[in-house]
Amino acid sequence: MFNNRNQLSLLHSRLFTTLLFCLILVFNSACSQSKSERTKIRLGYIQSDLHHLPAFVAMEKGFFQQQGLDVEVAGAFRAGPELMSAFAAQELDVGYVGLAPAITAVANNNIPVRLIAQVNTEGSAIVVSRARPGSSVADLKGAMIAIPGHATMQDFLLRKALKNAGIPVEQVKILVLKPPEMIPALTGKDIDAFIAWEPYPSKALTENKGKILLYSSQIWPDHPCCVIVAGEEFLQTRHSDVEKLIIAHNQACRFIKDRRAEAIDIGVKYTGMDRATIETALGHITYHGLLDKQYTSEYVDFLKVLRYIKQDISDALLAKMLKR
Repeated sequence: MFNNRNQLSLLHSRLFTTLLFCLILVFNSACSQSKSERTKIRLGYIQSDLHHLPAFVAMEKGFFQQQGLDVEVAGAFRAGPELMSAFAAQELDVGYVGLAPAITAVANNNIPVRLIAQVNTEGSAIVVSRARPGSSVADLKGAMIAIPGHATMQDFLLRKALKNAGIPVEQVKILVLKPPEMIPALTGKDIDAFIAWEPYPSKALTENKGKILLYSSQIWPDHPCCVIVAGEEFLQTRHSDVEKLIIAHNQACRFIKDRRAEAIDIGVKYTGMDRATIETALGHITYHGLLDKQYTSEYVDFLKVLRYIKQDISDALLAKMLKR
């Protein structure tokens, strides 16, 4: 009887020790996973947008990893407003997006993000049907012109080009189409012209389905286009990771300049377009990380005039958006 009791006690002790050991393993695993999840950086960008090539390069060449960053793609979005909505839902930490949707999201919807770096300047073009006569903006009178969205940089560039040519915007018809729909609409004669970001203008050119009327560099030289935005909470709690991300981004921008052939390969992979189109498009985009506050302010003024954003947006809010 005594031995049986001792054996039973020993068995209980061993079972308890085993159970405790298992619980510790589960707890450590959960803590490790939780820590891993906290250290990830959730990245978003616009799908098939060659302006976001630095993000693609940084992922492909391991520049984020070299900085000790664990970056995961949390979304490839069809348009900037969709990406900014993901910030509102706290689904992203960092995003490559157009300057326009970033500013309007902050000004109109109070989405808590800040601009932390430039992605590119220039890189858009006005494309007209090959059958359309004329070779200047003045020849667009009465034309049906597609833009990717109101309050976009392309909307601004078209209006600026018309103003420079002395044509009231009322003398053209403007409609919104997604860039992938623009070339088919042009060849189908549903529109006479479009303005879009690269690589869509170059695609129209290499497929011989349209001709370039004006590159955006001819409308507004060195104009800002896409930026990197970061959520305010992420910026405050992981400021050092933001700085490392910008280092990786700038490294990617240099890579595009110095190793063009490899950059083109990566552009082909992420946009799904042919090599000739990507090579042509890259000749009209400049990649760098330096934000231009003066040009950004000029664009904000445009958004105010057309009432795309609230008239009373303060200089303090703009300054806050540009501060990191």
